[in-house]
Amino acid sequence: MERADPLFLLIGLPTIPVMLILGKMIRWEDYVLRLWRKYSNKLQILNSIFPGIGCPVPRIPAEANPLADHVSATRILCGALVFPTIATIVGKLMFSSVNSNLQRTILGGIAFVAIKGAFKVYFKQQQYLRQAHRKILNYPEQEEA
Repeated sequence: MERADPLFLLIGLPTIPVMLILGKMIRWEDYVLRLWRKYSNKLQILNSIFPGIGCPVPRIPAEANPLADHVSATRILCGALVFPTIATIVGKLMFSSVNSNLQRTILGGIAFVAIKGAFKVYFKQQQYLRQAHRKILNYPEQEEA
């Protein structure tokens, strides 16, 4: 970093947290989930890995409004600032054979985001299936004795 152009450092370094915050605000898991629901019945491998995915649902639950799901600004900011540390730890755990620290950290960050996203997509799909198979029954009123 000592040999880098000062103008590049002046412009480049402050953009790192800004890009991390903007990257955290993109909800790519919702797009993957929509594709999963749309094409899961056509991909038989998904049916073998995740049972109950390709079967038709009795009713379509109401979609949650993404604007209604508010995540606090402090959570986004703290998550974006802690992300490089998590990326470094995951990189050291999973990619110890890579010699470059920068490459290891980038691979760790990509792996962390992919694994966390896969868990979120799976959880949201299970919630969707649970709500789709929910049956609303009449509650019998008991007479007072």
